Amino acid sequence: MPTMNNKEYRRKLIARVEALRTEAGMPMLRFHQQIGPVAARDWAKFVAASDEEAWSHFSLEAVARIANLFGVGAELLSFRPRTDIQ
Repeated sequence: MPTMNNKEYRRKLIARVEALRTEAGMPMLRFHQQIGPVAARDWAKFVAASDEEAWSHFSLEAVARIANLFGVGAELLSFRPRTDIQ
């Protein structure tokens, strides 16, 4: 079964959160205010860090606050494995 590497998973997670934020028409400042200062700081560090350093800034609490904000659950963190690998 194909699996994602950390770089690909991180990229997809960031893209999913940005898509939810954009769909909600929520500016970045409001997004940060809604999830709280600690979660906002953790998420911003996770997004801005290099691929190697990012996981040291990953916070399940921040992800949980983001999921609660947009009314999603574990599907925020789950991605279907790619089946088109040749």
